[in-house]
Amino acid sequence: MNTKTSNFNIAYDSYYQSIGKAAKNGDAILEIGGGAHPSIKNRSMFVYSAIDPDEEELAKAPEDIAKRNGTVQSLLEEKEYDLIISKMVLEHVDNPDSFHKAVLGLLKPGGVAIHFFACRHSLPAIVNRLFPESLGDAILGMLKNRDLDDSPKYEAYYRRTLGHTKSQIDYFQDLGYEIESYSSFVGHKYLSSIPLLGAIERGYTNLLTRIEAKNLATVALVVLKKK
Repeated sequence: MNTKTSNFNIAYDSYYQSIGKAAKNGDAILEIGGGAHPSIKNRSMFVYSAIDPDEEELAKAPEDIAKRNGTVQSLLEEKEYDLIISKMVLEHVDNPDSFHKAVLGLLKPGGVAIHFFACRHSLPAIVNRLFPESLGDAILGMLKNRDLDDSPKYEAYYRRTLGHTKSQIDYFQDLGYEIESYSSFVGHKYLSSIPLLGAIERGYTNLLTRIEAKNLATVALVVLKKK
């Protein structure tokens, strides 16, 4: 098992690179919450499906994707998949135990699940939990960090969403997964458009990276394998 703490700047690239390493020609792939923004752009070599509880977002998915409206727990009797992926989904799952058990049940033996998610103890997550939703939306709009029309904001629970702490590693292993890699990404870029605050933010991010503050990870990336 590979574990590491890295700068937030490489978080999204690391997610896409992990998918590139895991996906093989002809694989049956399920993206959870893919909807309007599927993680894999070139899907011609895969049998690609997406499941999303938001019908409006799912309707925006490209036509070459098999679309299912609902949650992954509703697919327990469906076919098995070689690869199951999710991007910024786990923090919105209110029952992570049933979620991860469902994913495990849907994977073929030796299949891989890749989850990229926001973490509970980061500064943005704490602000998100403390501030009223209307205020949080106003702040995001002011910082121009996210287009809420293009990427809607959903209720976040942050259950079982931490960096590669011992409790998280034990949790996934106890569920029956083999952990291939677990990466924690610290810092953020919310203030990058404001010169002085952006400089302070970069310094804070570099400090968290140097001290490997995995407990304060902003996002994490875990690659799990079905034994």
